[in-house]
Amino acid sequence: MAVIPLTDPGDIKLYILCVMQKIGYPLSYPDINDLALYEGVISNMDFIEAFDALERDKLISEDESGLFSVTEDGQFIAKTLKSELSGYISDRSLRAAVKSIDIGKAEIKKNIKITETEEKKFKVDMSLSHKSTVLIDISLTFDTMYQAQKAAGAFSEDPVLIYTRLISLLGGA
Repeated sequence: MAVIPLTDPGDIKLYILCVMQKIGYPLSYPDINDLALYEGVISNMDFIEAFDALERDKLISEDESGLFSVTEDGQFIAKTLKSELSGYISDRSLRAAVKSIDIGKAEIKKNIKITETEEKKFKVDMSLSHKSTVLIDISLTFDTMYQAQKAAGAFSEDPVLIYTRLISLLGGA
């Protein structure tokens, strides 16, 4: 999907809120700036103006350690505010948020289990979750244990990469 630059101040604020909300944990100003500017959806000047407005309107707040998060009012607006570009904003903010996933920082847990089926094949169950939200839950069946272990190893090594690529392949980002 081609990048459509956002120019409407409301769309820009909604985009920033969506990026922050989809990440789900407090971020520094430079991190938010980097993520919001990912792929050129908005300009740096528009980001600065929108971010200041979001903070002024108490839709985002800064904690004592200098990290920013979306307030309850900001979460409500991100979920309910409609725009002609709502789907696009949601897709692009998901793409930016997925770029930032850090397993240690985001409290993301991965689970992998290999079982032999009655048909003498090997089923690999793989999941990735953030707190109580399941991000990905996949079951694949392989002919050999070697293939199953190889798939499990690839997922174990970089589950976020698998998640990111799957989201991209399915058109969500």
